[in-house]
Amino acid sequence: MTLRHFKVFLAACERGSMTAAAEHLRMAQPSVSQCVAELERHYGLALFERIGRSIRITEAGKTLRMYASQILRGVDEAERDLFELQDSGSLRVGASMTVGTALLPSILERFLSTRPRLRLKLKVDNTAAVIEGLQSAELDVGLVEGLSEWPGIVSEAFFEDELRLICSGSHEWARVGSIAAADLGGRAFIVREQGSGTREVFAAAMAEADLEWETSGVVNAAEAIIAMVERGLGISFVSGLIARPAAEAGKIASVKVRGLEIRRKFRIVRHRGKFVTEAMRDFVDLCNSSSRWRGVGGSASPLDFPTALI
Repeated sequence: MTLRHFKVFLAACERGSMTAAAEHLRMAQPSVSQCVAELERHYGLALFERIGRSIRITEAGKTLRMYASQILRGVDEAERDLFELQDSGSLRVGASMTVGTALLPSILERFLSTRPRLRLKLKVDNTAAVIEGLQSAELDVGLVEGLSEWPGIVSEAFFEDELRLICSGSHEWARVGSIAAADLGGRAFIVREQGSGTREVFAAAMAEADLEWETSGVVNAAEAIIAMVERGLGISFVSGLIARPAAEAGKIASVKVRGLEIRRKFRIVRHRGKFVTEAMRDFVDLCNSSSRWRGVGGSASPLDFPTALI
């Protein structure tokens, strides 16, 4: 068996049909079917059940999928680590939207100042997408928010953020400056998409406070949410780091909610089985050790985060 067999097999698992796998791999469909058939003959087991044009993985297929994924991940990491020895290193970093907007640019600026030749690949998406990237070995390390625990992923907190209630300057809450948590009950909010750590934390806090809420809109970027709130199109909870510039400029109002404080940790995440390279270790150390990453274990408010780092 060759690595090509395993790559074709995994593509068939992920795409759910030989035709879709062939299109993804830019191969002829008969070639994909032949690779799978060769694997089945080699192991003497059916890896898929054929249902029309679709396929369903068998128990034997699930076992092979686990090992094939590990094999290809190991080959990929070995290749990158060996290239790292002949060059100045590489690093693939993922970040959730909030962290990628508010913190990652400054972290990378400082990190790359000592590694100008490092090959860097970035992915900024929601938390679920970053975790998927770590699990598929697309990424080396990630910075995310959220409450979930993920299979095979280890994490450590490095910053504490607060979600702030925001509204337009003309909203009734802007004039009073603070409201009771009960005032949020039954309100409609502009929220992030499913898979967002911000949405997960917001929904959990509202549920814990026994507050029902509705959705007035779903938007996958905090900046777009702020722009809509500024124009009086709704209210929302967003990161204090993201909200601060617009609030200080008078574009929106940040409203204190008495009896409801929504704080969450930003976390460094990586796959449990990932070999930690020198570049990874230095990146994590920078996130953890700098005195300017304030919040975890301290009393500083995220809104006091240095403007130069935003």
